[in-house]
Amino acid sequence: MIEYGITTLQTQPSLFKQMTISKIVDKRKHIDIGYFISSKYEDIISDVIQKIEYQEKITKLKKLKQYQDLEFLEIGVDDGLK
Repeated sequence: MIEYGITTLQTQPSLFKQMTISKIVDKRKHIDIGYFISSKYEDIISDVIQKIEYQEKITKLKKLKQYQDLEFLEIGVDDGLK
């Protein structure tokens, strides 16, 4: 996978036509911005992307449920002490 700086892509937008799968970074801030995937590969990896997004949602929901369970537990303990 080729890594491109955001400044390079801003000055040379024609690079997008040559790119297949690339990582976009901001070299000044040392952060990853994201990935570029050519539309010709979209069908192949769309299923993988959907599975990843699904797993991320499940993880977030489990964390939220755990937080709500702890919050409910704290309310129950406080009520018992009064």
